[in-house]
Amino acid sequence: MRKLIPLTLLYVVLLAQSQLLSPIPVPSTVIIDLDPEPYDDAMLETALANGKVFTFIAKSKHTKNPELSSLRQSYMTLFSLTHRIYTTSAFRLAFIVPYKVIGKYAYSTSNTALGYLLNRGIPFEMELFAIDDEENTSLQSALDTIDEKRFDLVVAPVTQKGASYLCSQNGLTKIFIPTLHKNRIECDNEKVYFGGIDYTGQIETLSYLVESNATTVTVSDNSAISRMLSQTVYNIVDVDDTIVLGQSGYYKDLILKHEDLNQSTIFLNTPVVKSSLFLSQLTLADYKPQQVLSTQINYSPLLLTLTQYHDRENMVLASSIGPMDSTLTENIALINQDIRFNWLNYATIAGIDNEFSISTSEERLANEVFVDGSLEYNVYLYEAGLYRFVPKEVPYPAEERIETIEEQFYSPDSQDEMSE
Repeated sequence: MRKLIPLTLLYVVLLAQSQLLSPIPVPSTVIIDLDPEPYDDAMLETALANGKVFTFIAKSKHTKNPELSSLRQSYMTLFSLTHRIYTTSAFRLAFIVPYKVIGKYAYSTSNTALGYLLNRGIPFEMELFAIDDEENTSLQSALDTIDEKRFDLVVAPVTQKGASYLCSQNGLTKIFIPTLHKNRIECDNEKVYFGGIDYTGQIETLSYLVESNATTVTVSDNSAISRMLSQTVYNIVDVDDTIVLGQSGYYKDLILKHEDLNQSTIFLNTPVVKSSLFLSQLTLADYKPQQVLSTQINYSPLLLTLTQYHDRENMVLASSIGPMDSTLTENIALINQDIRFNWLNYATIAGIDNEFSISTSEERLANEVFVDGSLEYNVYLYEAGLYRFVPKEVPYPAEERIETIEEQFYSPDSQDEMSE
């Protein structure tokens, strides 16, 4: 008996590591159209009026009437009907997960992807390829197995090191890297796509809020992303001063050494906990910045929890998380994952959704599309309000504002008004 226990435990562990669903098709309800006579829109409306719902569903699949098409979709949803019957998996997804490199993101991205596929209600297969690191041998071993099994898409939440190797390969399967934007790496491989946030675009949008005579200060720490954000600000805006926060969490003495923080424009490029400590101690030092600007790095409900309103009342944040299907959002929340504020989970869904739609011809649930190998995001601005993030209108660049004023001032209509 003792010899069987380790084998049983091994079997359980192996099952726990796999998210490959059974190849047995899910149960489906089929409506068979036995009437050869075609129905026009008037006949469809009559069928509905007489309560012949299933006749309406069977006969309305080719209607061009948007109202009837919408009614058909509503009835199909009500009765849990699909547009097609799938005899095999309609979509096959592979996940390369370097657990020791990306840590908690391995769990959140893979579970978010699984939640998305379950939400679509169409047969699929999803298989995890867990690797310890991003060494070439580890990645290549996973790629070799994936190419043999012929998946529709590979999702690889890797760092720049792993992305560089994936870009150098010529495999058969499309690879989607949700962790990086294409401007962070050189990659000419047409089978590799990126989904990371475009921080440069966010900072450019935030720069429209900076007045020409403003004293501009960057606040960062020694993390790689913080240094990258501050360097991007330097490339776009004239920066007057920079502050680097240490690990102690006590910043008041450092703040008092920088009197120019008062009534300044601050680009806050630190993670949310450190940002919250800095903002509260800025208030404690009796400094009041004209505005505090930040990117996706601080777009989190945690910011609202860790700061008082007067600490953040002049704060504006940029986010690229756009509207998503509400049912999908809630279903993913049920498995304790978030796509409203977690940009990596959101990017993972947006990238998978694009390929899923191509493979199955199902409607898309996300709005982002791939442009030059990378997901193209809109930038949304929010004020850090009393209880929530309040949408803020995105301003025009300074040059466009000047052009608009000049057009209004020198237009024939305005000249006529002035002469009158």
